[in-house]
Amino acid sequence: MIIALIATGLTSTVFYLYSNQEVGQSFKQFHINARNFLDFLFPAIIIALVIGVIIAFGMAIFFPHKIAGPLYRIERDIKEKIGEGDFTVKFTVRKGDEVADLADALNTMMAKLRLKIDRIKNTAENLLLHADTMNKDDESVRRVSEIARRLEEAVKEFKL
Repeated sequence: MIIALIATGLTSTVFYLYSNQEVGQSFKQFHINARNFLDFLFPAIIIALVIGVIIAFGMAIFFPHKIAGPLYRIERDIKEKIGEGDFTVKFTVRKGDEVADLADALNTMMAKLRLKIDRIKNTAENLLLHADTMNKDDESVRRVSEIARRLEEAVKEFKL
């Protein structure tokens, strides 16, 4: 949107400067020089359009890299590391990157997830410890012990 507004503004400026030229002593003199008003302004419209398109194209090529690069790196870390259970990931961006707030929010989210998974891990360990100290003959105790072991194994898949 900003690129389109800048290109339109530049186009309008060129159009205004070209159309603001003095055309002669009188309207009659202008009418002799140009068959109609569009013959006079058509080159200005074409020049302004070409300049606006070139500037908009140049801005569209160079400005998105400041956003697309950091987003690509963040997406890659989410897919490759977090998707595999590695919650030790710390999202960093280069100085001046546009997505620093996003990286900070993701780092905060990862820290909170690590705390919650660590609490689940501690609870699973406590459950397994208490299940092991109970009477092994009872079937329900064996089930609780098995569930505690499976929970502990599931939590071990996460790298904290």
